[in-house]
Amino acid sequence: MDDRTAIARTRYRQAMRTHLQVVRMYLLAAVACAFALSAHAQERSVAITIDDVPNVHLYAADGNSSGLLKKLDSLNLPVAIFINEGHLKQNASFEQNKKLLESWISKPYITVGNHSYSHENYGETGFEAFSKDVLKGEELTRKMTENAGKKLEYFRFPFNGMGKDSAEQARMHAFLTEHHYISTPFTVESEDWLFTQLYEKALNDGKLEEAKAIGNHYVNLSLKLFDHFDKVAVKVTGKPVKQIYLCHDNRLNTDYLPVLIQKLKEKQYRMISLTEAMGGDAYRLPMHYYGNWGFSWIYRWVKDAGERRSFMQSEPSDKEAQQAYEALTKKK
Repeated sequence: MDDRTAIARTRYRQAMRTHLQVVRMYLLAAVACAFALSAHAQERSVAITIDDVPNVHLYAADGNSSGLLKKLDSLNLPVAIFINEGHLKQNASFEQNKKLLESWISKPYITVGNHSYSHENYGETGFEAFSKDVLKGEELTRKMTENAGKKLEYFRFPFNGMGKDSAEQARMHAFLTEHHYISTPFTVESEDWLFTQLYEKALNDGKLEEAKAIGNHYVNLSLKLFDHFDKVAVKVTGKPVKQIYLCHDNRLNTDYLPVLIQKLKEKQYRMISLTEAMGGDAYRLPMHYYGNWGFSWIYRWVKDAGERRSFMQSEPSDKEAQQAYEALTKKK
């Protein structure tokens, strides 16, 4: 073998080694990327929270049983409820309604929260009236919660309105802390209060296919909102956030909350308790919004008002449902 052949072979081996090193680097990068994507998917989690419990009108219509509670019994997941005791007196069946509330509170998988007595907006009623309403809202609930071996430690503001300025918010925060309450945020909400009115009207009119379409619109919008807030959360906090979903005790969720939960599970969301969700790092971030509008806490963590506005403007919505709701409310 002459020198030229030897040199050629040496160069060939060096080139192959370089090529293999490059290939190895790409493979390692691909594996790392796949691992990161997998980890991101595994990190997705959500706590389900239900406001305005108990819905005594729905309870009476369903023959003194809660269809939503029955569905939750079968789902085997943690749920937090926020109670308005004033609902117990919305019809003549006060004693029966108390039994309904007790049946919610006694479930081992349920975390109990106070949502005030009469669901007034703190930013409109002021400190004196609202603080009294908070305490009035725990009179029966606290006893029932303790009898069930639980603590009543969570409070959620009606309309998520925490006060019209920083001074009002700080004053109420101090009051809640004094009474051993944790102010409870949310990150995802999908206007179920709007969809349920359209849904119930369609059912009452015997338009079952229309009702089904409304239910599916609700689920689809909710999934889009989860995608939106997952992306915004990463931009704001640098990593996925343990989401807290806010919905209500109503007919729509009786039929479609289980559907939404199943869809979230298919998207690899882990169902967690409110306590676990609030243990996430994001919920220790400072808030940069001190108005009374009740939007997602993810937006409240955004320091720059212009950036916050941009995120909010990109939020998915269902214009058709909003127009239908406006038309419905005008008729009333």
